[in-house]
Amino acid sequence: MGDIPAWAGGRDPVSPPRRLGIYGGSFDPVHRGHLFVAHDVRVSFALDRVVLVPANRSPFKPDAGASGAQRIEMVRLAINGLPWADASDVELGRPAPSYTVDTLRHFRECLPDTDLFLIVGADTLTDFAGWRDPDGILDLATLIAVARPGSTLGFPQTLAKLIAQRQTRIVLHQTDSHDTSSREVRARVREGLPVGGHVPEMVARYILECGLYRELQDE
Repeated sequence: MGDIPAWAGGRDPVSPPRRLGIYGGSFDPVHRGHLFVAHDVRVSFALDRVVLVPANRSPFKPDAGASGAQRIEMVRLAINGLPWADASDVELGRPAPSYTVDTLRHFRECLPDTDLFLIVGADTLTDFAGWRDPDGILDLATLIAVARPGSTLGFPQTLAKLIAQRQTRIVLHQTDSHDTSSREVRARVREGLPVGGHVPEMVARYILECGLYRELQDE
């Protein structure tokens, strides 16, 4: 595996992309569904690269199990062999909670000439108006909200004002997402069931070797 690119917070002098997808989340653990979404959005929106950014701690979700160091390592293992994917630990180096607008400012400072695209789940749109500086987020990046198959595409009423002002900066995208979740992976580990069909093999091996999620009780 290569080092993290300099523009993503590392030392590898990879050329900056013209169009970059920024995909944040707990990634506790990263699973095949995350990789499917990243690939689908990259192709659909002609992105040069997608960088996966594990959160230090979501402002809306308590820490669920693995440490930040373990989560970024699982992301690195998951994207091994994917030439279009990168990992960034930029949020893990900041005090919690970690806010999306700060992450986007980091990438804008590193990549002044790159078009930024923030990849989120469509379900997060309900709370988006309550995020830290939503106007700032939309000034920095185009928001791509990914909906699961069969979901009704539409904007919640809570976004009416933002949509009226920024419709071209918020895009809805439906994908044939891989049907799995981090919670399901953790539950399978706790029950002693195999997870190879849900996470990349190297990630499954890492979870086993580190003894992750065996005693975790999800709320």
